[in-house]
Amino acid sequence: MSGRRVGDELPIVTLKAAITLDGRMATRSGGSKWITGEAARREGHRMRSRSDAIVVGVGTVLADDPELTVRLVRGRNPLRVVLDSRARTPLSSKLVRTAKSTPTLIFHAATAPATRLSKLQAAGVQLHRIGVLKAGGLNLRTALRALGRRGCRSVMVEGGPTLHGALIERRLADRVAIFIAPRILADAAGLPLAIGRKKHSMNQAWGLSDVRRRSFGDDTLIMGSLSR
Repeated sequence: MSGRRVGDELPIVTLKAAITLDGRMATRSGGSKWITGEAARREGHRMRSRSDAIVVGVGTVLADDPELTVRLVRGRNPLRVVLDSRARTPLSSKLVRTAKSTPTLIFHAATAPATRLSKLQAAGVQLHRIGVLKAGGLNLRTALRALGRRGCRSVMVEGGPTLHGALIERRLADRVAIFIAPRILADAAGLPLAIGRKKHSMNQAWGLSDVRRRSFGDDTLIMGSLSR
């Protein structure tokens, strides 16, 4: 299903998330700790160690203050990447406070406040300005192409439903790795795995090929290539 073109230099993009049985990756307030058990979380860190970059949106940073490092297993830390058009990533966030020891990159728009950018750069954050689409939001293809040119061949996205949906709808996501926990949130306002365009038939749903399943304690990991 990939929307790649010759010369794009795009990395392989995997969407990684943990969800409940009713498809929620966070509560209505954004809380997601912890959906899965320790064994699944360790595997998630192992997957991080095999990735060249981890990508999140600024919404995830504001809601969870993630560190995005490899801590539960031995392995190298990937490049940490935030899609943040207005440079809203807090200076007090774990990502910024550790930017001088763990490479951290923020993609931002030209309209981001210069004072914010200056403070982030002084804290050790790498900055990269990219364009904004007419429909709104940063140009994800441009961001991925920039990562490819930095030598990132595998990118794991640990974002929220808006970012996941945008990558799927724009055919920029290649694979998924979804941990399913035996929990039921039972709240319609809980955050789903992905939000894209309206669908009126199951024929419009995205499918997976080359599906693999693995168990980690009570949790199940489903991996596959996106197709339609």
